[in-house]
Amino acid sequence: MGETIRLAGVHETLLATLQARAIDNRQVQPVLGDATAEDLLRRIDYDFSRIKTATKDVRIVTYRARKLDEWAAEFLAARPGALVLHLACGLDSRAFRLEMPPGVEWIDVDVPDVIELRKRLYPHRDRYRMIGASVTTEEWLDSVTDDRPALVIAEGLTPYLREADGEAMLRRLTRHLPSGAVMFDAVLPWTLRFAKYSQLLRATGATFGWGIGDPRILECRIPGLRFGEQWSLLDSPHLAGARPAEKAVGAVMRSVPQLRYAHRLLRYDF
Repeated sequence: MGETIRLAGVHETLLATLQARAIDNRQVQPVLGDATAEDLLRRIDYDFSRIKTATKDVRIVTYRARKLDEWAAEFLAARPGALVLHLACGLDSRAFRLEMPPGVEWIDVDVPDVIELRKRLYPHRDRYRMIGASVTTEEWLDSVTDDRPALVIAEGLTPYLREADGEAMLRRLTRHLPSGAVMFDAVLPWTLRFAKYSQLLRATGATFGWGIGDPRILECRIPGLRFGEQWSLLDSPHLAGARPAEKAVGAVMRSVPQLRYAHRLLRYDF
């Protein structure tokens, strides 16, 4: 008998990302190559037919995860004694997937039910811990050190937040932490109207609530935040391995900014 899952709404979407990483791992040339995802899938008691992870969903999940892994590795190579906060970590294996330089402290944060599940599925390791709390609350930061550069990663989180909650979260983080970088995926505002047609959102009852247009607007709203880069999932070099028709559609979408950056990664320094 596997671990029984009792999640709903936005928290249930973490199972779709887990399944997407497992599907990718079965490919001859995987994008992410996350063998842990396949192992966890076998240990979980859940009807994955409910979420029906499509090929495009696998690409979204793996393209963004691979790029975030690359950004994170670059940051940690330059700051080997840094702190990593992985917000709304779900069942992601990034803390085990990446090579951690000596001195790095890694903290995965998610709601208590998810963290309890992680504790049953993942092994203990040095300089790694988990915090069970909503990332939109403030109290959990009291147990986080504020004496070293920090990397904040939020994958598959910000589109599900309300704008006010997301901006308040970023203010708390940049106020508490001395310096570092924030990396997360974001959608353009126009996509909020069409999110209701997503099979995953219909199945889980989750909704999108925050779309970010000009990424520099957050510089005005979050003291100390400095925009660094935006990266479109359509710019992933792995799209070259897609079928010809899909590559052609991708090329057309890249020529239209509102489509090219509909779902992209944003990186900020603070």
